[in-house]
Amino acid sequence: MRHNGHATPEQLAILTEALKQLGADLPLDSSERDSLATEIMALFENGIETLEDIKAALFKRFE
Repeated sequence: MRHNGHATPEQLAILTEALKQLGADLPLDSSERDSLATEIMALFENGIETLEDIKAALFKRFE
């Protein structure tokens, strides 16, 4: 389901955890981390909502 910029507190927690886990090695103020956050949000906006599905989709893109 597309979200059009809206997320519940539970969904925000998942998005936050995804960035925390996947961007753990990136400096907080880096352009790489910003790009990762953008990718995570794009996946969410296109209906990928679980932490596992977000990780799987990102890993597929970088294979």
